[in-house]
Amino acid sequence: MPASSTDLRVSKDVHALKPIQATQFWTFDNALSLLKTGNDIYIADALDEFLLSNKQLIMNPSPFSSGSESSSPQVKKGAKEISLRNVLYSDFTASTIDDAEKLYSILKLDKVELVRIISQTNKRVPEKKLHNSEKLKSKLPDDRQRFLENERLLLYTSKVLRERRTILKIVVELLNSINGQNSSAIIRNFGKDIYLSSTYAKDIITAFEQALTSLSTKSYESGLSSELDELVYKETILYAIQLAKVLTELTSGPFYKDKETTQQWFQLMASNNYILALGPHIKYQESFNLLQALSTSISIVFLDLIDTFDVADNNKAVPTSFITDVEVFKALNESITDDSNENSVVMYSWLIILMRKFYFLQEYSTLPSSNTFLQNFSFDALDVTINKLSIRCNNLNVFDELNRVNELLKFDSLHSSILSTVVISAMPLIESLTPDIATTIQSIMKNCPNSIIEKFFENEFTINNIVLARAKFPLALTPYLRIASINGSFAFHEFSELKSYIQLFKKDEFNRLYTIDDENTELVKLTEFIDVYPPYEYNKKLSLLLSQGTKAKILPTSNSDEVLVTFLYKYNGWALLGRVLQNVSKLFTGSDGDKVDVVVLIINSLTQVTIDCNIDQVKQVLEYMSAYTDDSDILEVILRLLEQGLHSRNVRVLEAVIELLSRLMPFLSYRIWPYLSKSSLLSHNGKEGLAANIFGAIEMVNSDYSFTVVLIRLTESLVQNCLSLDEDYPQKSKGIILSKFVNHLVSVFESFTHCRFNKAYQKLEVGVSILDVFSNVLNYTYGIDEDTKAINKVTKVFSESATSILESFLVVGDEYARSASPILTMIDSMDTNLNLYEISDVSGFLYDSWIRGALSFSSLIINIRSILNYPPSSFEQSLFGKLPKLVLSYAQYASVRSNVLDLITSLTNGKWPEDAKPSLLSHLGRDYAQVLLHSLASDLDNSFDDYRLKISLYDFICAVMEGSQEGLSVLFISGRDVFGDFTKTPKETDNLKHISLLQILKKNIRDINYYPNFVSLHLVDAIALASNSWTTARENENDLDFINELITKIQLTITEKPQSIDDYINRCYSEKLVSKIAQILSLFLFTSRNDDCKKNIINLVTSHDFIEISKSKFTIKDYQPSLHTNLQVSFENEFPKFKLSQFTSVFSKRNRFGISVVYNLGLMDRLFQNEANWPQLREEVIAASVNLQYLDSQISSAKSFGALFTAYCRRFNAVSSPKLLDFTAHLLKLNIIEGIPAEIFESIYHERIELAFFLMYSVYKNSEVKKDTKLVFEIIKNSSALLSSASMNFLSSLADSSGYYRPLLRILYCSLNLIKDDAGILLEYFSVFRDLFGLIITKGTRTLLIELQNDVYLSRTNKNHKSTKMNDKIDDLMIILSILKVFVKMKSSSNLHHEMATLVNDDGTIKSLLNLYSFSHSIEVNDEHIFAQLSLMFIQELMVIEIIAERLVAAGLFVVIVESPISSPVRAGSTSVSSGAQYHSIWTNGILPIIITSLTKLGPSVIPEVCLALQLFGKQIETCIDSWAKDSSTIRISSSTVAETSQILIIFQLLQSMNVIEYLNDNGLATENAEGEIIDMKVLPGLSTESKREEFVDCINNLLKHPKFLTSRVAPSSLEEQSIIEKGGEEYDNFVKELIQEIRDLKDVFS
Repeated sequence: MPASSTDLRVSKDVHALKPIQATQFWTFDNALSLLKTGNDIYIADALDEFLLSNKQLIMNPSPFSSGSESSSPQVKKGAKEISLRNVLYSDFTASTIDDAEKLYSILKLDKVELVRIISQTNKRVPEKKLHNSEKLKSKLPDDRQRFLENERLLLYTSKVLRERRTILKIVVELLNSINGQNSSAIIRNFGKDIYLSSTYAKDIITAFEQALTSLSTKSYESGLSSELDELVYKETILYAIQLAKVLTELTSGPFYKDKETTQQWFQLMASNNYILALGPHIKYQESFNLLQALSTSISIVFLDLIDTFDVADNNKAVPTSFITDVEVFKALNESITDDSNENSVVMYSWLIILMRKFYFLQEYSTLPSSNTFLQNFSFDALDVTINKLSIRCNNLNVFDELNRVNELLKFDSLHSSILSTVVISAMPLIESLTPDIATTIQSIMKNCPNSIIEKFFENEFTINNIVLARAKFPLALTPYLRIASINGSFAFHEFSELKSYIQLFKKDEFNRLYTIDDENTELVKLTEFIDVYPPYEYNKKLSLLLSQGTKAKILPTSNSDEVLVTFLYKYNGWALLGRVLQNVSKLFTGSDGDKVDVVVLIINSLTQVTIDCNIDQVKQVLEYMSAYTDDSDILEVILRLLEQGLHSRNVRVLEAVIELLSRLMPFLSYRIWPYLSKSSLLSHNGKEGLAANIFGAIEMVNSDYSFTVVLIRLTESLVQNCLSLDEDYPQKSKGIILSKFVNHLVSVFESFTHCRFNKAYQKLEVGVSILDVFSNVLNYTYGIDEDTKAINKVTKVFSESATSILESFLVVGDEYARSASPILTMIDSMDTNLNLYEISDVSGFLYDSWIRGALSFSSLIINIRSILNYPPSSFEQSLFGKLPKLVLSYAQYASVRSNVLDLITSLTNGKWPEDAKPSLLSHLGRDYAQVLLHSLASDLDNSFDDYRLKISLYDFICAVMEGSQEGLSVLFISGRDVFGDFTKTPKETDNLKHISLLQILKKNIRDINYYPNFVSLHLVDAIALASNSWTTARENENDLDFINELITKIQLTITEKPQSIDDYINRCYSEKLVSKIAQILSLFLFTSRNDDCKKNIINLVTSHDFIEISKSKFTIKDYQPSLHTNLQVSFENEFPKFKLSQFTSVFSKRNRFGISVVYNLGLMDRLFQNEANWPQLREEVIAASVNLQYLDSQISSAKSFGALFTAYCRRFNAVSSPKLLDFTAHLLKLNIIEGIPAEIFESIYHERIELAFFLMYSVYKNSEVKKDTKLVFEIIKNSSALLSSASMNFLSSLADSSGYYRPLLRILYCSLNLIKDDAGILLEYFSVFRDLFGLIITKGTRTLLIELQNDVYLSRTNKNHKSTKMNDKIDDLMIILSILKVFVKMKSSSNLHHEMATLVNDDGTIKSLLNLYSFSHSIEVNDEHIFAQLSLMFIQELMVIEIIAERLVAAGLFVVIVESPISSPVRAGSTSVSSGAQYHSIWTNGILPIIITSLTKLGPSVIPEVCLALQLFGKQIETCIDSWAKDSSTIRISSSTVAETSQILIIFQLLQSMNVIEYLNDNGLATENAEGEIIDMKVLPGLSTESKREEFVDCINNLLKHPKFLTSRVAPSSLEEQSIIEKGGEEYDNFVKELIQEIRDLKDVFS
């Protein structure tokens, strides 16, 4: 198998198709989604076309404004459609235009765009109407109508304003795509056009200004309703925020910043005092803070601190820069330095600009440009302004403000990069790195990309500041440590070797310790050894011993009695920090802020090292830090600090330590697990864990949940560590510890939505992170090895945690699941308050992650519940109750459509008790069912959408069709209102336009070539299931085009061998796709009422090309058994504690193929990631997995093709292709070649045989088809070879009544019948027929009879024994009997007969048959001795061949027949149809025919045996003959009596012709009666004398003379005859006529 690739790409080897045409269903939401995801060529082309056609609208920063390009078309009242940007929007409702007018009066946006959006909205969410039944019930129908209108207006407003923001998000994506390798040239150029636009930035600022003005003036208020005003208000805030984000992206990229735009921006900022003036008008604090922060970031970008410098050379000056324009500069200065401005960050940035200008003017005062500036700005004025700004910035704590802004914008590193320009530019102004300044620099810089960090450290002023900070270390720990730990790698190298150590001394004391250095008089050197103690070394236990001669530099201090001494001494800084940490831990108190700062700072530095350095470097740092710790290492010190932090409730220390432990977990887990087992963090020895105490008593009070956030991260690191082969700690103990963490998170999750959060995003972060942990635990536990209990799986370490999660969510009955409350609350609010999530989330993405995560987790929980067969939970029942909310969210919000559909699909697929499954339709109700229907129809009709949604759509439809949701199925397929409205007339109902999803799906088949196979497969699967519905059969649509498309697709074949894993996966989808198409064609053959459809399918099935394709489909390709065998061996050799089967995937969805479908590769990667041989073994796992999938897809394809042929054979007998015989032979030949190499092949093996039978039978029945006897013989030969093969194991399977031999036997029956008259072939292939006879007739019969004999024995010896598969054995005997009949009728040579006789004799068949008759009385099937009859039938057929007949008689045939217990009732006489019917049947259908055959075949030689038998059955013979002489009241005439009499008369004739009288005379059997009449046929009582024969004839004649009487005495011999008699009529008359004729024939024997 070729090397693997995890990417599933769409094949590029496709035919060119015409571009996808835009339709009214294409939306900007679709475009945004497609911009974010990779697409194939056709969708990408469509996206390009959409963007180009909407370019003018997208380039408008104020989309839909009244003056936009789309305002030119006019919309007439009552219009039913409009054309906009070459797209027709149609099917307007009566109120569409009126609603647009209302919306225009509120929003003042373009009417045509409003009509378009309303139309598109109506396609998804149809207008609610007051049904007549509701009007009758409502006392205030007008109020209800008004409510619906207001609700509708809110919906339209929301859609319009959200779409406006969506267009701005598209702009952001376009701006970010200018260098995207996966973006098309059109998209890249579009982004460049926006950057190069001379007006776009100005227009954005104008739009931003208008939005802010609207907020401050409250112009958004319409007065129509408070709900509407609130909606517009929120959307205006969000619109302003989005405009600011667009402007940030634009100005921070390759945008050519001009002075006019810069001036415009700062004029706007001045007008609202840098957003501060909007404070009273924005009630959502998060949004207000975000707007302020974004405006600050944009202002910094416009000031362009990195590149804004004066230049002395005018040729190098940038003419568009504000720095060279006096007027603009002056305007900016007035705006920023205004006394009302409190934005210290902007002021500080401007301060930097002013200082640059000041120094430039000083240096280049004679330049003309400088003179111009100095005329407006004197040096004194500039100096005053600079000093004033400096003081104001200092008073406003500018670096604290920088930190605050960064905290708000940290979710996008772009903003940190922007803020870093202030930091880098400020480095020359920073005299000393104070702790606050260092804190700000650290927080901003470590969030920047590495390229920015590198620039920071390379900056000469940064270097100078670091040198100064380093010189003060360790006396001043914080500044240097913070700056160094911006990057862990930098910190690692910095602290690995420090070259100076500063210490404070008393001046007098130190004067005695040094002399002036001889080499450098600025330095001194020690004259004696001195001890220098590390910080916090209270007990003076450890010191830094400085030797005599150590050089130092003395620095003055503010205190004249003290001096600072910097010793030039090399030492390891990490070792010093380790000692400091230990020192603090010895006397740690949470109330000592300085100590807490030191602890947090050192631990955070170590954490940064773990982030940026490799494991060896981290271990090296830990080793350094442990060098001078007393009787412990640094990790033990850190863990001790964690305990101290817990007991002192010091959250800062806890956060730092727990974050570090999370990072250390991958390689120091063996130290962390034991600590956690005894830590007071969580419950221990019956005591409540301090984590719960901190959550409830500290975090809830302070509304800051940073501790919980890092605790969640630690839990996730524990989860990941549990997936390791390292035996670092007992698995059971890990499971117990992890379950404590999970239980704590369950408690947090139950209550966190009720907590108050200072940072709203933190609430979302908690929810998202906890659900991630829960999902991982559940996936790792239940995502593998479905049939094994969790406690026995390879991931059993998670079992306790997983159980806790399930128990908390899957509460049964009426109990309330508190854990589910946050999710249910989210669903409640999602459909109406999504913008409230957005407006409170400064991150811009966490709200979306929360919604998606909650929906996905809900799907997971439901799926696991069904897999484990747990009873339905109250949570699941609640979700059914939330279906209207979910459907409305699906209809309104594009971003969550897939997740919502996946959840509803899981609900639909859930297992419920019989007849207890909730109805989706009932929970939705009429209105929301229509919303779902219309939204699904819109999405299905829309080709301009991402593939994930398409697949979710098709999966959902499949789930509905399979999930006992009959009501919704009817709605989907027919579109009819299943609720009904008794107040509507039939005419009103008929006039309604119905939406049929099935018809849309069928229409989508036209676009199947645009889709990759992995999408097309789901589409066709949905059609197949929908087409199989009973509702579909009632639809009378013209499906000819649809069928023709499928026929075209199924005939496309791929002959190239796959070359890579991706190729194989694509081929799997291709095979599965054609299998589904074949299923649909099969269904249509049975159900379609369209003759043209059926005709085209028949033409396909019987065509030469299709049969050749089918041959290929039934041939399994590329199966590699060694791949699987070797993998098992390799895997178990590498990992002897595991079996590959333990990693089988569980959560694979329908119709998915991929590298993780068979085995859970993600989990295996986690578990084996550190094993050296895993990469190679991984490739083998992927190869084997894909090979199995490819095999399975081929088998699926073959089965569906088989079903198509079978449907054809069953449904249509008139037409049959001669080519089918060749196909039949081919199928059998494939089984001979392939056999059953693995269990998975059994189904295809059986399928081939079954199909071969249907094909053979179809040809056999059709007399019009010319049969090629050579092909027929080929089928016989292949069938014979299969029966003899080891894979078939015929005789064993026959004994067990199992396997696939029956269709083969039926094939042979048909084939032998077709060839039985071809003496040439029979002679030429003599050995084939001999062997076939021996295998089936002799050995097969004997095998079955032995099984029956054993069964009888067991029944007699064991009272509890129950016969099994008796009916199967009867069927097998009947099939073999049928084949035997064909053999005996063959025009074969005497040699074959001799061989057959030999085989019958040698294989003991004769003995077995006689034995069967002997004990047949012991076996009853449905109260009948059926095996007696069967054995006689076999004997009768074998006796057709004379030589076999001789051997049967010689073997004691007649002795057995006479003496067998089953014959006793016959010998006793008086048996008839009405008395002992089954014995009578044995007599007439078995014994008598055998006597006749014996006489016919063997002649006089068998007379003694026959006569003896006739004598012993004499009473029955006499009963039969005498029955014709009964009186009129008792005589009963039946067909069985006539048949019995006829056979006795034939025997009479045969005996008479053989001159039996001689034998009778010789044996004293020919005597005279009392009247002296000769008894010449004593063996046939009733016909023994001439007079008796005459009496018999008289009785017959007498009956024939009275046909009415005869008719009245007719009695039935079978249920069929009874039915004919009871019905009467022509059929009865014909039956009587035939019977009378047979009676008339009886008398002719003696005429």
